[in-house]
Amino acid sequence: MHTTEAISSELQNLLDSSDFLTLTSNDEAFPGSKGTGLPIISVKTPTCSALIALQGAHLLNFKTITGEPLLWVSPNCDFTPGVALRGGVPVCLPWFGPNADPKKPKHGFARNRDWRLTAATCLSNGMAELVFDFVSSANELFEFDFTAQLVMTLGTSIRLEIKISNTDTIPFDCSWVLHSYHPVSSLTDVRVTGLAGKTYLDNLENHAAKTQDGDVNFPAEVDRVYPGVENDIEVSGDPRIHISHYNCPSVVVWNPGATNAAKIADIGAGNEQGYICVERGAVLGEKWNLNAGETRSAWVEISEK
Repeated sequence: MHTTEAISSELQNLLDSSDFLTLTSNDEAFPGSKGTGLPIISVKTPTCSALIALQGAHLLNFKTITGEPLLWVSPNCDFTPGVALRGGVPVCLPWFGPNADPKKPKHGFARNRDWRLTAATCLSNGMAELVFDFVSSANELFEFDFTAQLVMTLGTSIRLEIKISNTDTIPFDCSWVLHSYHPVSSLTDVRVTGLAGKTYLDNLENHAAKTQDGDVNFPAEVDRVYPGVENDIEVSGDPRIHISHYNCPSVVVWNPGATNAAKIADIGAGNEQGYICVERGAVLGEKWNLNAGETRSAWVEISEK
């Protein structure tokens, strides 16, 4: 079945009224990719172009009209519906990393399920604003009702605002991350600046607390959580990327290294050389505790320096 035959009337109405949006699929947007028929929204405005999977409200590609791509998608990404997509900006929610219950999926389930595109506007300055909504009733994976909304403002930068609402009758904890994959021309030369002197928890050593010495580099596998980072950070490479935020205390920096990349089917040997992950969110001790009826929001902005 072609993608357009399976979409909702709500989405069709938005597409019909938004000449900067078109519906495609991974078969067309990523020729030769694994999996078939995953719906993808193509955005083209006077300021930028982007590709977004409805599954996970997942921003896959973005570049300004005159700039470089700011996101990386694995050449081995599996676009089979329901499978987590490798690259872009996955929304990891309502937990980040492994769950205490090993039967539950890593990084939650919001990235594996469809979100609703509920609004799309091309603003007067040529930027696109898209609103995606996600509703989750209590289930075997997460026993609380909640909703999430992701507002994407795409133009001269990427701005992602996430809102999480506790629609249940009792409080719950959740952690989340906007898990950005950024392209690099040289893994050997790239640096992450703005974290020198910060404490980090080393996931390769059971979250052992260490102090960052200088800029972050990538001589081998790196998997770290930096708590309490209020300042902006940068990827000092090609392209040079600036990351600002509001209410995202945690920074996660990750690259699997050569040995692990070769073991991960949707990355593959050698492809670790093309990207690093520099993510903002609220994880581990900085997870959000939401009271019944409470909504909390945060945003990340990613731009070419």
